[in-house]
Amino acid sequence: MTTDESNTLVFIYDREGTSQTDRLLARISLCRAYAAEMKWDVAGQWVDRGDAAVGERRPFWQGMIAAMKQEGQGRRIVCLVATWNRIAYLPVVRAHLRQLVTDIGGTCVAVEDAATPLPPPSSQDAVLRRIRASGVQVRPGTTLVRHEGTAS
Repeated sequence: MTTDESNTLVFIYDREGTSQTDRLLARISLCRAYAAEMKWDVAGQWVDRGDAAVGERRPFWQGMIAAMKQEGQGRRIVCLVATWNRIAYLPVVRAHLRQLVTDIGGTCVAVEDAATPLPPPSSQDAVLRRIRASGVQVRPGTTLVRHEGTAS
């Protein structure tokens, strides 16, 4: 099997225990965009839903493994997920399912590990606390903040 990145075949996996589809579709889109950026070929997507999404017996995971065996001949095969929790929340279950991919010569990749970390989101309350801490409150609701900009 070659390690040439352009010879990579990607199998996107997700799971959704609820009937909500917006977040699911966003995660799949994220995986597809990442695969395109990496110039990987996408074989398809597999999604376990409802009770199958939370148990160890995952019909679509098993179907994905079978497709990886069949279609991945001579290519690098990758199971791509948005986050590791999309495989399973419990580390022992996640390890077991990932091992099934490893056993057929594949690897699992999470987009979250490959992406540049974003700064933590700041809430409006946190921003207001920083402003109040750096300024002088002249009356309730009004804080004067000195600007340390460069003079022109």
